Amino acid sequence: MQISNIAYLKAATALTILISGLVTQPAHAAGPHPVKPLAGYKCLALDAPDSVMMDFKNPIPLREAPDDDAPVIAPAGAILAVKDSEEIKSGYVKSMNLAFRPGWVPTKYLKPYSEVHPGNTCQPYLMDNQRLGFVFGH
Repeated sequence: MQISNIAYLKAATALTILISGLVTQPAHAAGPHPVKPLAGYKCLALDAPDSVMMDFKNPIPLREAPDDDAPVIAPAGAILAVKDSEEIKSGYVKSMNLAFRPGWVPTKYLKPYSEVHPGNTCQPYLMDNQRLGFVFGH
């Protein structure tokens, strides 16, 4: 019986040491980190009726050209980076996807980020993984 008590105490001690080691390890945020702001760019946010936002079969597109018949690159992100001096053609504004591939989004579904999210800020950034990201504040 003493052997099993000793084994139990050793196991409990090892577990305690293991758990305390995990708890005391510094936390590191995963994922990409902002490197520098994209000068000359601002954030726009999608702001469409629920019937449009919830239509998963027909999401708001990021198109190759400012034309309803242009091929779709991908669904538009909820937040988009757009030049401060917006390039608008045929009801579309030029933006880009997260890999910086240019595309066009219908302007009728966009508003300045601060209008859609009052009291909050957004700045497009180059991330350390060489992709587009955003830094938010308030």
